[in-house]
Amino acid sequence: MARIDLLKKKIDAYLRKEQLMRKEEYTKLEKPFLKKARKNFTVANLMFKISEQDHFKKALTLPEDFETYEWVIVVSYYSMYVSALAALAKIGFKSRSHAATIVVLEHRYVHQQKNLGTKRIQQLTKAYALSEELINKLIQTKTRRETAQYDATPLISRENAVSALEDAEGFITKMEEILTSS
Repeated sequence: MARIDLLKKKIDAYLRKEQLMRKEEYTKLEKPFLKKARKNFTVANLMFKISEQDHFKKALTLPEDFETYEWVIVVSYYSMYVSALAALAKIGFKSRSHAATIVVLEHRYVHQQKNLGTKRIQQLTKAYALSEELINKLIQTKTRRETAQYDATPLISRENAVSALEDAEGFITKMEEILTSS
């Protein structure tokens, strides 16, 4: 219960700082955010394919050694983040802070759903409740994105890009399941 209380305090602080806002009208943003998340994920996949396939490089007149794995990671994270914004919009929130977004996601879709009772939890587990593992994947991908985006000589690899794409696909799909089942 201590974790839930801490999350509530953080949410209140984000609301006071206006890094998190709550209005019923924000619920209208859910579908546009989901659409944008999928579009961003498509862009990440395209960048990966450009990095991997010579015919794309030739068609775009790029050097043979051109790769953009760091941007695959960046865009993969943003596709996850935008789908998280859709989940916040569903409950009437809008966020200006990545940390605030993660706190609300954890509070609402991990801990709060677990407080509904055993029978309801069992019904919602697959279709509704977000796992802590998915929250951790969002945080890990955020860290990868920060490294890829802000380090001058980041150690970016194809494997990190593949992992970011896989995490983004799983996260966005789960967000879509959550939002369409409720």
